[in-house]
Amino acid sequence: MIAIRTEATRQRFSRRALLRRMGASAALIPLLHSERARAAGIGGFPKRLITIAWANGVAQPNFYATGNDPTATEIMAPLAPFSSKVLVVAGLDCKVMLDTGHTYDGHFTYPSMFTGTYRNVGGQNGTATGPSIDQVVADAIAKQVNLPMPLLNAVAAGKTTSFRGDNQRNTGETDPTRLFNTLFASKTASPDQLNALRARRKSVLDFVSQELTGFGTKLGTDDRSKIGAHLDSIRKLELSLTAAASSGTCMVANPGATADYQAKVKAFNELAATAIRCDVTRTVSLTWADNGGSGPGTLPFLNLGSVAIKGADGASEVHAIAHQGAAGYALKTRIDTWYMTQLAYLTKLLADTPEAGGSALDNSVIAMGNDMAEGSFHSVDSLPFVLVGGAGGAFKTGRTVRVGTWATRAGTYWKGGNSGVAHNRLLASLANAMDVPMEGFGDPKYTGTLTELK
Repeated sequence: MIAIRTEATRQRFSRRALLRRMGASAALIPLLHSERARAAGIGGFPKRLITIAWANGVAQPNFYATGNDPTATEIMAPLAPFSSKVLVVAGLDCKVMLDTGHTYDGHFTYPSMFTGTYRNVGGQNGTATGPSIDQVVADAIAKQVNLPMPLLNAVAAGKTTSFRGDNQRNTGETDPTRLFNTLFASKTASPDQLNALRARRKSVLDFVSQELTGFGTKLGTDDRSKIGAHLDSIRKLELSLTAAASSGTCMVANPGATADYQAKVKAFNELAATAIRCDVTRTVSLTWADNGGSGPGTLPFLNLGSVAIKGADGASEVHAIAHQGAAGYALKTRIDTWYMTQLAYLTKLLADTPEAGGSALDNSVIAMGNDMAEGSFHSVDSLPFVLVGGAGGAFKTGRTVRVGTWATRAGTYWKGGNSGVAHNRLLASLANAMDVPMEGFGDPKYTGTLTELK
């Protein structure tokens, strides 16, 4: 056998050169060194992380399921169509605050919620001492792929939970129109132009697939298997085109100027889902409510009319309802059911985007957390957390997972407070699910992950 010693002879006898001389198309070249999409999961599609914050605790008896189905409660019922994709993690404490004596500072947990860090800066006020999970994941992805917006950060009311470092809060976008212009204004096209582009791309893929199939009949078993693998990758491209067609491609209507809170939450959901669908971003931070207790002050569209404390629009104040505790559970349940309806809407937008035999939801995880356990006592133990989506199979969904001391309690397990499990372990689990390996997240005193979620 002649040794291939020089670059010239290597080129002369290389398989790439052979394919060119045989007249095969350039589509055959990836057979040798086919690579998946940058920062993609096992199925070839990327993973995405969305964090969502809402406030004022929950009406616990109407939020936590006594059985395994996490959606079998009044508040969680809007997520019932996606029950197999939902995971409620019950019994997580904000120990970075508990262990420093700030048990009842629930309205001041936003700096800690997704950072797992805390430093008191006077009174009940605190700040983060490190980056939030969304920032860490966005930074890790940015090392692998250049996205137009590495971190999409939107705020419907209050201040964002997203931090880039010690006492460095990221700036959250509060205007849906401005976010639309940043994401899509220079990237839109008419429906006819988009249909023509899809047809053109599809015809190229059809040709390549036919050529590869014909060429494969002339090869041995080993190379035929490589042909098959490459054809699978082409089918995934076709699937992405079909997904774009069924979901309106990367087009989303300009939400227009609005001060209406309900419309703003909906617009941010749609913009985030479209940005994920079009791979503009893979990491999103959404803040739906202010943990200072003030915003949104009222939700007039829910007709919460039985509380004496009213906002400027004459509607009952959300914060005042939460302060009533059990006496206000009927109205608080209506409030939190509305928030779960918004989560269900975002979930459906991702679930309706097909990807590799599943959906964008299957390759994503939405982590939604609240700033306190229950609104009447502001405790930062037992924070409510809801996960939707399995992050490409990293989490076993369709369950209510009770951790710490909650795991051994029967009946109303949510009574009794502190479960002993730092929510840092959830954050570390999210990081690992997003292929950012770490043994702990945030404050180094609290290490470990939640193996129960796998």
